[in-house]
Amino acid sequence: MIFRKICKYLSIIILLTFTTNTHGEIKIAYFDLDFVMLKSKAGISISKQISNIKKNNIAKLNKTEKDLNAKDKKLISQKNILTKEDFAKQVKNLRKEAFEYQNLRQKLIKDSNDQLIKAKSEFVIKLQPILTKYSQNNDLSLILQKKMVVIGKTELDITKDILELANKEIKEIKVK
Repeated sequence: MIFRKICKYLSIIILLTFTTNTHGEIKIAYFDLDFVMLKSKAGISISKQISNIKKNNIAKLNKTEKDLNAKDKKLISQKNILTKEDFAKQVKNLRKEAFEYQNLRQKLIKDSNDQLIKAKSEFVIKLQPILTKYSQNNDLSLILQKKMVVIGKTELDITKDILELANKEIKEIKVK
């Protein structure tokens, strides 16, 4: 654990050493990626699309669950009418359907989480050229994520600028 922290700090020091310009001055800024992700047009679009996917999944699961409950009640009401073999067979089928429902539920949750991760990754990939251009235009040596900064002057926070640029450059990201 301590070794990782030491390696991390050494990497930053080495990076800072190599990124110095001819005057020996290093310009650093930071931005809040999570804030940009939440407040940008593309980030809001991602959230809405994922929300719609989850609503559709919940509706599908609720319908399946109601069907299973109805089958369960019907089977319980027929317990005394059916033979033991037929009852056991139908219980087995109902358990199989319940198991399939659980698998479907887990799959839908995993799929929506994967879609969110992919969309966020695509957003970050599209944000990189914006950060590069901003860095070059403002003669910055290094741009850090806010969560990597322990203490920093508020003047070094470029989150609002990055948000504006992201809104201009990245209109929407399709969740696949």
